[in-house]
Amino acid sequence: MEKINNDIEEIKEEDKTWKAGPDELLNVAGKRCLLVLHRFWPFLGGSEKQFLKWSQVLDDKGCRVNVFTTNVWDNDYFYFPEKKYIKETSAKIGKNIKIKRFKVAHLPRKNAFLTFLERFPSKTLKFLIGKPYIFLPGYYLYMFLNALFMPKKFDFIISGVFPHYYLIYPALFYARVKHIPFILCPLVHFGQPNDEENYELFLNEKSKYLLEKSDYILTITEDEREKLISLGISGTKIKVSGIGIEENDETLSGNGKRFRKKYNIKCPYVLQISTQTHDKGSHHAVEALKVLWRRGVKIKLVLIGQILKEFEDYLIRQKPEVFENTIILNYASEQDKNDAIDGCDVFVMPSKSDSFGLVYLEAWLHKKPVIAAYCSGVMEVIDEGINGFLVPFGNYEMIAGYIYKLINDKELSGKLGEEGLRKALNNYLWEKRLKNFIKLIENLKL
Repeated sequence: MEKINNDIEEIKEEDKTWKAGPDELLNVAGKRCLLVLHRFWPFLGGSEKQFLKWSQVLDDKGCRVNVFTTNVWDNDYFYFPEKKYIKETSAKIGKNIKIKRFKVAHLPRKNAFLTFLERFPSKTLKFLIGKPYIFLPGYYLYMFLNALFMPKKFDFIISGVFPHYYLIYPALFYARVKHIPFILCPLVHFGQPNDEENYELFLNEKSKYLLEKSDYILTITEDEREKLISLGISGTKIKVSGIGIEENDETLSGNGKRFRKKYNIKCPYVLQISTQTHDKGSHHAVEALKVLWRRGVKIKLVLIGQILKEFEDYLIRQKPEVFENTIILNYASEQDKNDAIDGCDVFVMPSKSDSFGLVYLEAWLHKKPVIAAYCSGVMEVIDEGINGFLVPFGNYEMIAGYIYKLINDKELSGKLGEEGLRKALNNYLWEKRLKNFIKLIENLKL
C-alpha cells in the first residue's frame, strides 16, 4: 500500500492545454477507453444516462469501451445485502461496449471494521475503505495488479462520480502509473448555500485530491465549474460537458390517459420521479400533499423510484390518508415513467442533492410545470416563475401553495410548460451538449 502512495506522489503534474492544432486531433477508432461509475445500464438515473451516452458516442466512433461498475441496483444494496442487485457480472451492449460488474462485499460488522482501518495513516486505505464505507475487493485487486504488473489495457479513463471515491481512486492510480489521460466527472452536489453536510461529503480532502490530480474535469453546469475554480481548481482543465435529451427519443414518449386508466386516477395528480429519500425532497412532497388533503383538495401523489430505508421508515409512521391518496411505484418501466409524466398536472422534485436534474427536462418535453428546491446547478436549469418554481429546501407549505396554484390556473401551468419545452429544445439537446465532450476526446494526447 505504501508503494502505491509513493507512486502517486511521484507522478509529476502535466500542463494540459485545451486548444490543439488540426494535426493533433485524435481519431479514437481502435483506442481503448475505460469508464468507471457506481451504477450503469440497465439502471437509468441521471449520471447513468450521461455515461451511457458517452459510451455510445465513443462506440460509434470505433473506440473499444469497457465499463467497470458495481453489481448494485437498489442504492441501499451498498449497505444492505437483502436489497436488489444485478446478478450478471458481465454484459455487452452496442457494437463494442463491454460491462464488468464488481461485487460489493458485505462483511460482518463491516462499518466498524472499515472505520478501524481508516484510522491508519495510509492515504490509499482512506480512499478505499473510508466513508462512504463501501468495499469492492475484486475491483481493487484488478486495478492495482493491472497497474503495477500487467501491460497497458486502456488508452484513457473517464471516471465518476462523487462521493464514490473508492471507485475513482484506483482508476486514477492506474492512469498515473500507465501515463494515460484521466478525465473526472465529479457531479458535485453543492446543495443550498451554507450546506455544511454537502460540503463535507463532496468537498473534502479526498475530493480535492482527485480534482487536483485529474487531467481534465467534466462538469454538468457552468455553476459547478465556477464553484470548483473558486476552490482553487485550475479552470483550464475544467470543461462544461452538460447533459442532454433526445427530442425525438421514443422512450420519452408517453400516454397519460393510459397511465391514469392503469392506476384508476380520476383527479389531478402530482408526480415525483427520483430515489425516494429525504435529500430528494420526497418527505416534503408528501407533507405538501397532506396540507392540500386537509384543505379538502382532491389530488393524488405519484412517487416513482427506489425507496430507501429512511423513507420507508417515514412512510410507516403515516396515517391512512397518505396511502389512500398516494401511488408508490418502487420499480417502474421507462414506458410507465413517461406515461406518468405525460399524465401528471405538476412535476415536483424539491431536492437538495442534485447537480442538475435531468428529469426536469423530461417533464418539460411533455410541457409540464416543475417545482424544485433552490439548489446549486438546478438554479441554472430552472428560471423562477418562467418555466417552473423554486422553493427553499424543506418548505412543504410553499410547495403546497404552488401545486394548488398550478392545478387551478391552467393558463399559467401551460405557459410554464411551454417555456420549459422551449428551454429544453434550445439548450439541452444531446446534439448540442455533446460538442465539448467530443472536442475534449479529440484533443487528448495519447
